[in-house]
Amino acid sequence: MEFLSIESLSHIVGVHKYTLKKWIQDFNVYVPKTKLNNVTYYRPDGVDVLKFIKQCKEQNYERQQIREILANSTFPIRLENIQDMSENTHNENDKVNMLTMMQTIGKIVSNVEDQQHLVGIIEEKQKNQNKLIKDIKKRTDEISHLKEEIETLKQQLASVTNHDLKRKVNQ
Repeated sequence: MEFLSIESLSHIVGVHKYTLKKWIQDFNVYVPKTKLNNVTYYRPDGVDVLKFIKQCKEQNYERQQIREILANSTFPIRLENIQDMSENTHNENDKVNMLTMMQTIGKIVSNVEDQQHLVGIIEEKQKNQNKLIKDIKKRTDEISHLKEEIETLKQQLASVTNHDLKRKVNQ
């Protein structure tokens, strides 16, 4: 896997590395990172999050507004960063991050429950549709059988009618 230094990340996102460090500190649960030999490196999938934060900053969003937007976004929360946060909850930013993260997890759990409920409704509807399909198939089979009986009766009627006509002609 490819890792990026803060300088590389700064170049890709297009902001000064000190600005980037502040953003990473403020929104660390969304930026995947790893430490090798006491040097922090960042995974490329954090670039999209940082570019999104840059767009929000350019639109004059405040830090808390950006946190709320990220909490409702599809950007994943990094579990490894949550563990780092729980070990270092000394400053106020970390506490706010932890609160935001917990709210996000609550929203995610609620969304999952809603999705499970919707899946249950869909499964019930599918079950009803399957019953209707079986009923329609049964009726279609009955109609086919009745059509065959009608054809047989038509042939018998035609045979009887021909027989009666011959008899009348012969009389």
